[in-house]
Amino acid sequence: MKGYQTRMKKRFLNMLQKTVAMAMAVAVLGMLPMGQVSAANANGAIAQGVDASKHNGAVNWGQVAASGMQFAFIKVGSTNSGVDPQFASNITGAQSAGLKTGIYLYSYATTPEQAQQEANLVLQWIEGYTVNYPIVFDIEDKCHKNLSNQQLIDIINAFCTTIDAAGYYPMVYSYKNMFDTKLSICGWDRWVAQYNSSCGHTNNVCFWQYSSSGKVNGFPGRVDVNYQFKDYSNLIISDGFIEHNGNVRFYRNWKMQKGWVDFNDTRYYLDGAGNLIRGWYTEGDKTYYLTPEDGSIARGQRNVDGADFYFTAEGVKTAGWVMINDQKFFYEPANNGIMKRDWYSDEKGNVYFFDRTDGHMFTGAQAIDGAEFLFSAEGIRQTGWVTLENGTFFYDPATGAKVRGFYDDAAGRHYLSADDGHLVTGAATIEKKNYFFSPEGVMMTGIVETGTGSFYYDPATGELVKNQDLNLNGALFHADKTGLLTAVELEIA
Repeated sequence: MKGYQTRMKKRFLNMLQKTVAMAMAVAVLGMLPMGQVSAANANGAIAQGVDASKHNGAVNWGQVAASGMQFAFIKVGSTNSGVDPQFASNITGAQSAGLKTGIYLYSYATTPEQAQQEANLVLQWIEGYTVNYPIVFDIEDKCHKNLSNQQLIDIINAFCTTIDAAGYYPMVYSYKNMFDTKLSICGWDRWVAQYNSSCGHTNNVCFWQYSSSGKVNGFPGRVDVNYQFKDYSNLIISDGFIEHNGNVRFYRNWKMQKGWVDFNDTRYYLDGAGNLIRGWYTEGDKTYYLTPEDGSIARGQRNVDGADFYFTAEGVKTAGWVMINDQKFFYEPANNGIMKRDWYSDEKGNVYFFDRTDGHMFTGAQAIDGAEFLFSAEGIRQTGWVTLENGTFFYDPATGAKVRGFYDDAAGRHYLSADDGHLVTGAATIEKKNYFFSPEGVMMTGIVETGTGSFYYDPATGELVKNQDLNLNGALFHADKTGLLTAVELEIA
C-alpha cells in the first residue's frame, strides 16, 4: 500500500497540472466527514473503513468506531520486516471497538513457493487473534514489475489458496493499473487502490481505497480510507455452517473447525480440510453414519440404503441386543450390525424370531407361517413339554411348532387337543372314540378303575370297549353300552 502511495507522490505534480479538477476531488474526499458516503463517488458502497500499519502510530480505535468507520484492515507484516510493530495493538483494539477486522501482508514473493511461505507465515502470525474480514495479499512491490501476467497470477493463487484452505477469506490488493493489465484475470476478490473521485476499475471491485489522506478521529495523522461494495455477512461467519466450493464448512468464533463438533444438540464431523462429512465414517474401532440431509450423526434406529442399523447417543453404530421402548431388537454382528428379522439361531443353539415388519423380538405364544410357537420372556423358542397356567403343551423339538393330536414318547401315548393343543387327561372322546389318559396325560389301556366304575381300554388302540363280553386273565366281564364292566358268573349245570 505504501508502494502505491510513493508512486502517487511522484506523479502528483504532473497530475495536478493535467487535471486540477481531479486533484480537488481527491482533496475533498480526504475532508469528508467520517461515515458520510458521497453519492458522486461511492455509488453502491455499503460501508466505509480504514487500513492501518506502523506508519499510522498509536490509534484510538474507540474513536475510530465512533466516527462511523465499520471495518479495518490491519497490516500483519512482511517477509522483509517481520511482524508489524503495531499489529497486535491494532488488531485487538479494532476488535474491541467492534470493527470488522481483516489483515494484509505486503508481499515480496516472486514465485508461488515464496507466496505459499508468506501465507503460512501469516497464518502463524494471526494465531490467537480474531480475523473476521478478508486476509489480503498486497501485491504491488517493484519486485513484481518484470514478472509476466501468468507468473503474478500463479503467485496470487498460491497465497490465496493456502489462506482459503485454512478457512479464511482471501482477497488481493493492488492499484488500478495493475488490475487493468497484469492482473486482469485474477479470480479473487479485489481491493483496488485509486485515489480519484471514482474507481475506474469495474471488475469485481469489493473494496476501493479512494484516498490516503483521510482524516478519521482516533488517528494522529492522515489515514487510508476505503469504501466497501461487497457484503460479506453470509461469506464470513462467526458460528455455524457455510457452503464453500461445493462442500460445507463449520465455524466457531470465526475459525474453521476440523474433527468433531457439537452444535444444536447433535454432532458433526469435519475432515482434515474442514469439509463436512456425510455418509459412513469410521474412526478406529467406531463406525458412524452422518446423515445425508445435514451431516449430523445418526442416533437410535436408522435405515440406511434399505438396511436398519442402531446408533448410540454418541452416534456409534452398535451390534447385538438393543432395548427400545420395552421391546428388544437384535443387530447381527456377523452381518455388519444390520437389524435381524425372521428366524435367528445364536452360537448356543437358542432360536429366536424377529418380526418381519419392524424387527422386534417375539415373546410368548406366536403364530408364524400357520404354525404356533412359544417364546420365553428372553425370546428363546421353547421346545418339548411346557406347563402354563392354561395347561400343558408340547412343542416339537425339531421345529418348535406346537403339536396337536396323538404323540408318542418314552412315557407312552399322549393326546394334545385339536382346539388349543393342551395335554388331555382323564376320559376323552376323540373322533367319536373314547379314551382315557392318566393325570400325567399318558393313554391308559386295559382295566381302568374310575370313580364311576371299571372300564376296559383296548391295549392295541386304547379305545374304550363297549357291548362286548370279555375274558380278562381268565375272568369273564361284560362291557355294556357305556363300557362299564360287570363280572359274569358262570352257571353250573
